Amino acid sequence: MDDAGKNSILVLDDEKLNLEILYSILTPEYTVYMTKNGSSAINMAEKYLPDLILLDIVMPDMSGYEVLAALKSSDKTRHIPVIIITGLNRVEDEEEGLSLGAADFIHKPFSTKIVLSRVRNQIQIVKQIRELTELHKNLELAVKAAENANRAKSSFLARMSHEIRTPMNAILGISEIQFRNDDLPQDTKEAFTRIYNSGDLLLGIINDILDMSKIEAGKLELTPFRYDIESLINDTVFLNIIKYENKPIELLLHIDENIPSELFGDEIRIKQILNNLLSNAFKYTFTGKVELKFSVEELSDYIKLIFSVRDTGQGMTKEQLDTLFDDYSRFNSEANRTTEGTGLGMGITLNLIHMMKGDIKAESEPGKGSLFTVSLPQVKTGAPVLGREAAAKLQQYRQNMKAKTKNIRIMREPIPFGKVLVVDDMDINLYVAKGMLTPYGLQIDTATSGYEAIDKIKRNAYDLVFMDHMMPIIDGVETTEQIRKLGSEYQRLPIIALTANAVAGMKEMFLANGFNGYLSKPIDTRELDEILREWMSSDKISPLPDTEASDSDAAGNKIDDKFWDAVGKTGDIDTETGLRHHTGNRETYYKTLEKFHKKLISECDHMGDSLDTYDIKNFEISIHAMESILAIIGAEELAKTALDLENASEKQKIEYCSQKFPVFRENLLSLHKELSDIFSGTEK
Repeated sequence: MDDAGKNSILVLDDEKLNLEILYSILTPEYTVYMTKNGSSAINMAEKYLPDLILLDIVMPDMSGYEVLAALKSSDKTRHIPVIIITGLNRVEDEEEGLSLGAADFIHKPFSTKIVLSRVRNQIQIVKQIRELTELHKNLELAVKAAENANRAKSSFLARMSHEIRTPMNAILGISEIQFRNDDLPQDTKEAFTRIYNSGDLLLGIINDILDMSKIEAGKLELTPFRYDIESLINDTVFLNIIKYENKPIELLLHIDENIPSELFGDEIRIKQILNNLLSNAFKYTFTGKVELKFSVEELSDYIKLIFSVRDTGQGMTKEQLDTLFDDYSRFNSEANRTTEGTGLGMGITLNLIHMMKGDIKAESEPGKGSLFTVSLPQVKTGAPVLGREAAAKLQQYRQNMKAKTKNIRIMREPIPFGKVLVVDDMDINLYVAKGMLTPYGLQIDTATSGYEAIDKIKRNAYDLVFMDHMMPIIDGVETTEQIRKLGSEYQRLPIIALTANAVAGMKEMFLANGFNGYLSKPIDTRELDEILREWMSSDKISPLPDTEASDSDAAGNKIDDKFWDAVGKTGDIDTETGLRHHTGNRETYYKTLEKFHKKLISECDHMGDSLDTYDIKNFEISIHAMESILAIIGAEELAKTALDLENASEKQKIEYCSQKFPVFRENLLSLHKELSDIFSGTEK
């Protein structure tokens, strides 16, 4: 197409009269190039790239067939359509032209209407091809942009998961540890309960976002196993009653005695579906009843597990039902603005049900409530049915309720003869892990690096190792690989991955790299208990009573207000923020400050050495740990500087880090000196 916006046509004919006639026919609509020579036509076609070529056959220098063959052999001109315009009338001539790639034939003598009609037809085809090509190009760009966006989203979610789960590990872990302290006043226990529940809610939101991301990426997989139907029902009812026990709602439970006592399926995901449905029923019912029913439909090769959740809550209109399963959809959001949730739960529920080849039906009426019925195919295991007695016992769930808080107490079996190693480069994570393991009476060793872990494993006989993933110098995967190479006895040593990265594929990656199990941060007490039960040798477990949990002298409570005033006067640490991060517990805050002070100089040296040797990866890991601990103790401005350096190191900006780090280091060392004076004064 030329600059004026007209389509262009190249005409090749050795007869001047034919050229003049065709020129007069075509110029009102098209830009026309003309030539009488075959070689010239080839050169003009490569120069002007016309939209269409009209080609005579019989010419003195080279025939139209030869010109056509030359045009079709060139990458620049092979896609230009060619109409042969000739006085030859034999079928063989037309066949030869078409076999060489001609698009059409016009026989001489030609009429103006036929020429215009066939030219317009080819030009229309050219336009359509161009539009399709442009559309294809735009689609390719859109696909590429979507792929880039998905990669960016996956990267963001992985980082978000790690960044949020790391402090959440401290929040939930410390709450869990302190809640077990029977010496705490009741109001303090209630405060820890609120902290734990709020943290657990936030963790649920994070998990929902990650689940939706996995579903969108096609990476969410089902993991079917044999499961006990009594446990499924008990756990589901138990968790929801605890969460909503203060609402004036009666839970009615109906269980078909003919349900098999054991089935084969993904118990975890079935619980997730049940919890989503029950959670919505309780959230949107202010007073009244929630009814949960379990039944079964026997088929030849499998059974259908059927459960329904009915409530007497707000109910929904048809329009609200139609959008119920959309992502981020929350019905009547104005009226329910104080109700927790992201609107992802029902979308995830629908996807999980479809993955299990199941079905869900929803019925609702405004002001009267809703009914959700789920049907899931499950594999038979040959187990007997529950029976009347077991079904009746399950329905008397209130008599089985012993816990009255969201913090579920675990009946821990003492393991006084067991010895474990916890490996993590962050002291606060070691503190949380030790606190959660202490009630078992275990001997607990810690290591802050992969090399330290390898050295301790060589010199000690451990029953179990908990290994952090992200660590400086060598990470958890490399450390585990080196441990496995130490000898056959180390091949059998159980190593459990500890990580804040809970995105799709991580569990499989750890298992494929020599780990025996996987525990995500924040550490869940029940999952930790299951890991210990699975991997600790039975001869290490004893029915002896629990050993004393700690030899701490409650240092923080013995420090008077002068200590905290002095810390605040450093100008770098906001003690109110620090205490808030430690749930108001001065003892824990004091220990964190003490650990920070003891390690600060060595950490500064390590970061400086990393920059001096251009080891930007280890610098990134170290500065990330420093940013976390600074934020935890309340040194917010220093934490912001550390975060800036972390972001720069992630982008491989080593010169920027080398310029900014010395000032940051001096500020840290100045704070260290002030803390040294403060701690010295405390000891005196």
